[in-house]
Amino acid sequence: MSRRVHVGRPGTGLRRPCPGRAQTNEDVIAPRGVAEADVSAVRSAVLADYEDRMHALSSGLAAVSGAVQLLAAPPDELGPVMGQRLGAMLVEEMQRLQRLASASDLSASEYQPVAEMDLDEVVRSVVLTRGLADQQVDWEESGYRIRGRQDVVVELLQILLVNASRHAPGSTARIEATREGSMIRVSVTDSGPGVPEQLRNVIFERGAHREDSEGQGLGLSIARRLARGLGGTLELVPDVPAGARFDLTLPQGSLGGAA
Repeated sequence: MSRRVHVGRPGTGLRRPCPGRAQTNEDVIAPRGVAEADVSAVRSAVLADYEDRMHALSSGLAAVSGAVQLLAAPPDELGPVMGQRLGAMLVEEMQRLQRLASASDLSASEYQPVAEMDLDEVVRSVVLTRGLADQQVDWEESGYRIRGRQDVVVELLQILLVNASRHAPGSTARIEATREGSMIRVSVTDSGPGVPEQLRNVIFERGAHREDSEGQGLGLSIARRLARGLGGTLELVPDVPAGARFDLTLPQGSLGGAA
């Protein structure tokens, strides 16, 4: 009876077959520590992906719930125009949430191709959605066009507005857009207490949040990753008179709009 003979260094956890014999999957065995580290990394990645998806879905579901409740009201209270607008928003938001739930990677091109879009249309939709969650948002049309993945841009604005609502409840948030070279800067500002100085350097790290915050410190970390995936940036503006201001930059579309 033939027997396999392996040559290797004791204690390394690696086995090497003798010359002249075809290598099989049994011939290389990862050391226990490496295998355990890989399993731990995979588990962490799976957990992070689950947390990210739940975070994305939660804000959208709150708006969907608000829209459903309004649509259930008597027609004379809602009005035909608002009813149509809410119905269209509801369908669009449900489709977006379905794509978010099934996507393997929000930054991947197979999820949604990069396209040019009207920034005002995106902001208008998000502001209506946040209004259904009882958040007041001031904004003015800019005429700008941007390039990106629309679902991701919507999610970025949702995260920043939910963050403003959580830390400045009851106050009005504001969205302003300006052009900087080949980029469009979208500023989201609130009138809350602002970001504590000790958090400013770590605010975009996963899990970083104020002790009294209801959040888990996921939103801004997710938002910065998504912004970079679109070729943009997300930064905290440290010196503002009051509240907090986050600047999101996104690539400008071919038709830049207002000067």
